[in-house]
Amino acid sequence: MKINRFLILTFSFFAVTLSCEKDVVEETPIITVEPTPEPTTPDDSGTDTSGSDFVEGIDPNLNDEPITFEEYGPSFDVDNAQAADRLEGNWGFFGGVDDVQITVEYAENPDSDNDVNSSERVVKVTEPVGVQSWAGFYFMLEEKVNFPSGKEAISFQFYSPEPGHVVLLKLEDELANETEGKKSTGDLFAETTGTGWETVVFNIPDKEGRDGFYNTFTLILGYGLTNEEETTYYIDNFEFATPVEVIAAAAPTTAPEVPTYSADNVISIFSDAYTAVEGIDLNPNWGQSTVVTQETIDENTVLKYENLNYQGTVFETAIDVSSKTKLNIDYFTGDASTLKFFLISPDGDDADEAAEEKAFELDLTNEGQWNRAIIDLTHFSDVVDLSDVFQIKVEGTGTVYFDNIFFYGGESDSGDNFTNEYGGAFGGAVVVGTTFNFPSSSEVWAGFAELSPATLSFPHGGKITFNGATAGTDVDLNFKFERLGHNAEGNGAADTEPSFSTANITVSGTDATSYTVTIPAQDEAYTFASHLLYLVTQDAEVTLTDIIITSYHEEQ
Repeated sequence: MKINRFLILTFSFFAVTLSCEKDVVEETPIITVEPTPEPTTPDDSGTDTSGSDFVEGIDPNLNDEPITFEEYGPSFDVDNAQAADRLEGNWGFFGGVDDVQITVEYAENPDSDNDVNSSERVVKVTEPVGVQSWAGFYFMLEEKVNFPSGKEAISFQFYSPEPGHVVLLKLEDELANETEGKKSTGDLFAETTGTGWETVVFNIPDKEGRDGFYNTFTLILGYGLTNEEETTYYIDNFEFATPVEVIAAAAPTTAPEVPTYSADNVISIFSDAYTAVEGIDLNPNWGQSTVVTQETIDENTVLKYENLNYQGTVFETAIDVSSKTKLNIDYFTGDASTLKFFLISPDGDDADEAAEEKAFELDLTNEGQWNRAIIDLTHFSDVVDLSDVFQIKVEGTGTVYFDNIFFYGGESDSGDNFTNEYGGAFGGAVVVGTTFNFPSSSEVWAGFAELSPATLSFPHGGKITFNGATAGTDVDLNFKFERLGHNAEGNGAADTEPSFSTANITVSGTDATSYTVTIPAQDEAYTFASHLLYLVTQDAEVTLTDIIITSYHEEQ
């Protein structure tokens, strides 16, 4: 707390004067006390909204009262910012690049006419273009917090730019990062539900207890976001809160689809289907809060990231994936609100001394199920040296399961593989397991639909491979691909266009034999999300297994 030494010196002066002259001066002395100089806002902290009663430079004490920033608050002057050793100063910032840094200041409430936060003064955080996606700041408290019973959470008001915005809070002690014995809660996340002021709540985990450990609040207000323009955030009113109910995230009960690429053409990082490269550290100590485990689900090993903030993978010897064209990632989450996958190579020839990294943002539309991302490596190659990849990083939130992380492609006939089963019989057609029949009593348009079709394109053509066997009668069949299923958008058959069918192929013999059907190249703008199988021969059974559709990477 700041002490007004001017007042102390003034009173000391008069005390000495009175003591020395009390035998001489008969009249009661008149003591004039000059008014306390009004605190001023630092030159680089923005508009002065402090008013005559606001004192800047006092570390707040949450144990005494909520932190409202109305009467006093910490100084966010850059001269008070801590160095990496955290020995002096009362706040700090991080995630900037060279001279491009975030700024923190006091400002007027951007919207005081609401039921959540009508305060006059709030904290304003400005993030310029060019800061890291993990840029943030921290400030220190006067003493370490002790949580009241039933209030084992921290809440504050946040001015949300949109629903689903992710905010990070971490409670720490005063020790510098990487110091042995340093205490922290790990990264805690809240997701906004609307726009404007709302209260976000963070349950504080009971690690070795909660009380008497933490006196530093660390915040990242735009977690995982890369700014395309200058962005401003506002926060206010920190206090103890009742913990919010935590709903357990969904977990997979089945394994992802087994990949079908030749092992000779794959560089594997993690997969039961392939042997991983040697010398992989799946859990290096980067100071992350992520808990990494391997679990067996449906007789298949998966990689689990729990309480994810960021997580690295390190290769003892850098891997060369420059001959490959694609990266495959299978992932499952029930609660992640952001998820990014990075490739990293050592520092290149640019001005900074940082490693070269680039992220790919994974789609979280389909939560609660396995998703497969097939990423063209050209997405990374403008930044990352693909001949010298020595680390992988994941940033995100929640709990995420990963499997089948590998590089592939680059061969003359390489392509993306997709497995179909065609288990949806329609029009009177019959399928039992993997055996198909087109009875003469069924509709002329009877056939079989893939129940979980991927959205495919064939700009360079492709192929369909499968194993087939009959019950003794030869069976002719073909495959059809449509933009969408019939009437998917309420337009009947029009919704299926564009569409195309393959040439017929004849399956002969009772022993399983491998067959290949050619897929002609299609306009690169066309996509196909409805996959159909038609038998031409009626009243004859055919068994089809291992049906793989390949979309070529280049013209054959």
